[in-house]
Amino acid sequence: EKFRDQFPDRFLNVGIDEQNMVGVAVGLSMQGYNVYIYSIANFPTLRCMEQIRYDVAYHNANVKIVSVGAGYAYGSLGASHHATEDMGMMRTIPNMVVCSPGDPVEARAVTKFSATYQGPMYLRLGKAGEPVVHASEIKVNIGDILTIIENEQSNVAVFATGGILNYAYTYLNSNHISS
Repeated sequence: EKFRDQFPDRFLNVGIDEQNMVGVAVGLSMQGYNVYIYSIANFPTLRCMEQIRYDVAYHNANVKIVSVGAGYAYGSLGASHHATEDMGMMRTIPNMVVCSPGDPVEARAVTKFSATYQGPMYLRLGKAGEPVVHASEIKVNIGDILTIIENEQSNVAVFATGGILNYAYTYLNSNHISS
């Protein structure tokens, strides 16, 4: 809403027509815009997979697909609102960069990166309210692995992405696996 209010000439609401939203976004990107589309996680991905594959990815369009409510975040609304296959499907699409930030610090870093990245990108967000895990602001690049805990006495490696990050971090700290 803040973006819509500040930049009304750069905000479009296409309603519940996600496939059309992707087509409009690709058209705008072909005119030089860095376009972001957004909806509840399964709608801008699963409902639009064909448009994402053929229109966004194959044309290497500068479209950022932002989803909120990853996994079962909207669980009470039923299977139509669950986003459990989206990450796997998006990872198979050519030219698509997939980002699944684990806390608000990572989400800010990925958003900043996406603003300058030229090409298709998928930003998979939680439902909001995820706790902060990183102690300070970070910068990210494609392929980065961000170290949260390091203990050279341990031979355990734990990789986490998205909403599970805080659970993994809390578990490792509470079980004294970290330093």
